[in-house]
Amino acid sequence: MPAMASSLTSRRSPALAGATHTARRVHRSVGRAPAPARRCVVETRAKLGESLSSYLSYQSARGEIDGDLAIALNSVAIACKRVRALVASAPLAGNTGSAGGAANASGDEQKKLDVLANDVFVESLRACGRASVIVTEEEDVPVAVERAIGDYIVTFDPIDGSSNIDACVPTGSIFGVYAPGECDIADDDNPEQIMEKCLTNAKQSGQQLVAAGYCMYSSACVFVLSTGDGVHQFEYDANSGEFIMSEERMMLPDGDRMQSIFSGNLGNVELWAKELQEYVTTLQERGWAYRYIGALIGDFHRVLRYGGIWIYPPDKKAPEGKARLLYEVAPISFLAKQAGGMAVRGDKATEDVLDVVPTSIHQKSPMFVGSASAVKDLQEFLKKY
Repeated sequence: MPAMASSLTSRRSPALAGATHTARRVHRSVGRAPAPARRCVVETRAKLGESLSSYLSYQSARGEIDGDLAIALNSVAIACKRVRALVASAPLAGNTGSAGGAANASGDEQKKLDVLANDVFVESLRACGRASVIVTEEEDVPVAVERAIGDYIVTFDPIDGSSNIDACVPTGSIFGVYAPGECDIADDDNPEQIMEKCLTNAKQSGQQLVAAGYCMYSSACVFVLSTGDGVHQFEYDANSGEFIMSEERMMLPDGDRMQSIFSGNLGNVELWAKELQEYVTTLQERGWAYRYIGALIGDFHRVLRYGGIWIYPPDKKAPEGKARLLYEVAPISFLAKQAGGMAVRGDKATEDVLDVVPTSIHQKSPMFVGSASAVKDLQEFLKKY
């Protein structure tokens, strides 16, 4: 048997390999692991110009995160570097276009880079051994990792905005790391019961996120991360091969610092609820500028930098939206709140996205996210309906 484990699934063809071993591990209770004992006094404040690996080491040294989480996040960063190279070389390498007409677990057409990037992330996280369960957009069911040392649940969308790859529009990778849950298996449980319990363990609300972030592949390659202690931005430095901190404790601009920008797919506005159509008209009458890329990471990153609001409501064709809750919407909401913003959903935009417990690992969700004052303004507008 190999040292690293196999998946609960091969793509679109579920199997139970690895399920029993992972399921029978009694996970730590939800929450962070106990902080390691300090051996020396170190500088732990985030510093501009330091590498991501150094930052995570400092966070681990002061007990803000445990060593397993630091290793898992470093593995995510390594995967992002590899995917960055794949994206950059895709046209010359013939890796643009559809992956033979295949569809992923969410029903979206898979691009060649979707498949390649997914394999990179899964391999990197398996190798680090700190994630016992991996959830990805490109797999039908969670991937179980045998002989894992750590118990974290790592979720990701390997290429967000892949439909724009052929047009060289910014794309990226979104990830979330959830605290270990509990997966207690009875001795007489059959394989189907074991599978169901492991699936249930992976379906956690955003309140159980211990880290989230994204890597955007654009004019620069930026890695945005929060471990629950603010939001920090790192930029890829080709000379050193490292992500270097370029901004610390990023805050969503608000008040006088906020730019009046709204984002959303107005191509679908006729499918939205009447009150949201009127809201958009009101913003335009107020002189708000409209900006839209069509990739969640690109649109959210602009909101994070300049402020405003990103509108992603349900519509007649997609009553639950199109973005996935576990590995897209919840991680972005976590980052927004860490940066002083808000992320909500619901008819009156009053439901905290991070409170939603998914009923399936690929559940979709609408979202309104942005500067706190902009989101509150939306809530006030919807009160009259």
